[in-house]
Amino acid sequence: MGASVAEKLGPVATRTIFENDDVRVWEMDLQPGEVCGLHHHTLDYVLFILSSASVGALRRGEQPPGGKPRGFPLEARATYFVPAGGIESAHNVGATRFFEALFEIKRPAPRGAEKLGYVGCEALAGREPEPGIVTILDNGRVRVTEMTLAPGAYSGERRYTHDAVAYAAEGGDLAVTERGQDGQTSSRREPVATGQVVWYPRGSYRGFRNDGGGRFRQVLLELK
Repeated sequence: MGASVAEKLGPVATRTIFENDDVRVWEMDLQPGEVCGLHHHTLDYVLFILSSASVGALRRGEQPPGGKPRGFPLEARATYFVPAGGIESAHNVGATRFFEALFEIKRPAPRGAEKLGYVGCEALAGREPEPGIVTILDNGRVRVTEMTLAPGAYSGERRYTHDAVAYAAEGGDLAVTERGQDGQTSSRREPVATGQVVWYPRGSYRGFRNDGGGRFRQVLLELK
């Protein structure tokens, strides 16, 4: 890629909200008519749609009639794994806000998973979240789950067998129980804002009780 092209490329989404050595988390937030300009996806990534919208993408060099791409409906809770390589722009061509969480995977792929293809799961798309934990997408790179807790509900204690990053799709007031390597447990109150990101290292134990008055919902991406 020449310097003249590189200079025209922008960020892959609206804003970065978390980053460490293994993952970078973005939010894409486009009002009707707004555009995320030409960008290059140099890393494999996962999309979790937070707000339904009609979105079109233009790849580098494409010029549709009128300069406006055809829109495709993206429903809330649809989830996609996309391999690296795309150079494109995103256009909100509908009448509603387009909002998504985008997880770039910086960690190298494990052996045998270096060239995974595109995977999409729309089984939950447009449906109201139900209490519990559901696996949405699982391949050789990542596992994506969604946890939904009604007021007063407890998730049960969980041991994280992989490093994981969590995005709060709907925040709340949590009571968090942790168990250390010595087997001792501790509890603390933890308000979690919508859009907050938390890193959970492999081997940690945690349980969550929703002490707030509304629903709590968290999207978890485990790195393999």
